[in-house]
Amino acid sequence: MKKTLIFLLIVVGVAFIGWLCQLQIGLAVTGMNKPVFWGIYIVTFVFFIGISAGGIAVAALSHLAGIEKFKPVSRVAEVVAIISLILAMIAIVFDLGRPDRLMHLFMYPQINSPLVWDVFVINIYLVLCVAMLFLSIQGRTKLLKVFAVISIPAFVLVHSITAWIFGLMKSQAGWHTAILAPLFIISALVSGLACVLVTMLFSRRFLGIHFDDDVIISLGKYFKGLLPVLFYFLFCEFLTAGFANIPTHTVVLRELFTGKFAGIFWFDIGLGIIIPFLIIISRFGETITGVGTASLLSFLGVFAERIDIVLPSFFHPALMNLRIPYSYRPTGVEFLLVTGLFALSAVLFIAAAKVIPMLEGGERR
Repeated sequence: MKKTLIFLLIVVGVAFIGWLCQLQIGLAVTGMNKPVFWGIYIVTFVFFIGISAGGIAVAALSHLAGIEKFKPVSRVAEVVAIISLILAMIAIVFDLGRPDRLMHLFMYPQINSPLVWDVFVINIYLVLCVAMLFLSIQGRTKLLKVFAVISIPAFVLVHSITAWIFGLMKSQAGWHTAILAPLFIISALVSGLACVLVTMLFSRRFLGIHFDDDVIISLGKYFKGLLPVLFYFLFCEFLTAGFANIPTHTVVLRELFTGKFAGIFWFDIGLGIIIPFLIIISRFGETITGVGTASLLSFLGVFAERIDIVLPSFFHPALMNLRIPYSYRPTGVEFLLVTGLFALSAVLFIAAAKVIPMLEGGERR
């Protein structure tokens, strides 16, 4: 484990150097351009926001449902939610050419902007997540249930507002749709559950924190309900956009089905939704390996979905420019910074596991 931690810290350190390089040279070191002004940093931001919202939803439900065997899950989910929110904020900083001007958003907020709504709600949500973790450690069950109840509408609000950043842009191809907020919520639940399960398996393997097989397998069964709903929402979106045959929407669909993003799209549908669902409903899904495989595939599938939502739209920014080719390819700096974020997530969780008791009445090996 010590060697793994050293490797992760080296990755984080190299990524930090890459960010300093980006600060010195500017966003010219990225593949972003006009009109592709959002890239892999924003994809990562949306992805981590989803994990945080899904993670706290898992924690809240475990508190409210009163299922005794799920109590150890709640604390891991709360830590995962807090770390994910922190990483989402860092991803936003990466996307800024002048991060020193970030305070302008708080000093001169434009209240009619969903971006402003999102920033304020995310900060409030972070405080709520920290409060839930603190109350869980203190064993203040009654007050914790109150915060758990509050966290459910907060979870819906956080991811709805994140979706509205995209969905309320009527001029952007493929984004202006009412179903985007519900789609973000269900995919957040899938990615949050997947991340919690992967984290539990990581903790068992590398940190010596014992989670019973029955807890992990029982939690994995929730994919049976979540994955079909996610597939249904995606189907509704594609059917509506395709049947209406609106040029700005159909051209984005072509990019997904047969164009530049076809590989990522079909990975999401096939390996990110269908295969994990088939695993969970089979006898293989009643094993730790099966649940771990389904969780990892769903985790990667939702990240692919975030790419499909954010990037293809920029390749066709306006109806009059449908025939003009646009391109975006993340540079080594972008890949390095995103990889550094994922490495940092593991480092932060390992550090948290050293100072926070991850189990309620559980034990270490």
